[in-house]
Amino acid sequence: MSTTESARLSSPASRRTASIGIPLTDDGLALLAERLVFLHDVALPELRPLLTARERDERDVAAFERFLAEAQWLESVLGRATALPPQDFDAVGIGARVQLAMPDGEHTWVRPVHPVEAALDDERISMTSPVSQAILGAHVGDVVVVNGPAGEWVCEILEIHDGDSTQLPAPRTSPQLT
Repeated sequence: MSTTESARLSSPASRRTASIGIPLTDDGLALLAERLVFLHDVALPELRPLLTARERDERDVAAFERFLAEAQWLESVLGRATALPPQDFDAVGIGARVQLAMPDGEHTWVRPVHPVEAALDDERISMTSPVSQAILGAHVGDVVVVNGPAGEWVCEILEIHDGDSTQLPAPRTSPQLT
């Protein structure tokens, strides 16, 4: 390792970045861990024998490599993950379930979360998304302006809950990818 690389890796900024955990909701942690178990116990073992077949299909090799990379990524994420502490939400915060009145009159639930868990179900949205950026810190009754890619629009905060999924209807989950 060169002196430059060593200095860069031991700089205060890199140490600070390395020590920062990934804040995830309790159920987000559970769903990611469940996916990792599925990869290790089902997906990879099913594909492993196909890799040594005399006339193997390269699509199986590609699927195995994709699942293996996903498992390694999940292990890294879960190794750095920290559970969000329980919160009583007066204002919208990371992990809160929020009901919004959309411009078309539809009411929808969203939940701003770390980008790592944003794809786990239809309700979660990345905390870096335009909607999250507009609603974070808002209170019930606030009307916020969302600066989306298609232009500005407004929505109203109708309800804020702590994200405990036992208190509210469960969000629709995305199908398990195989």
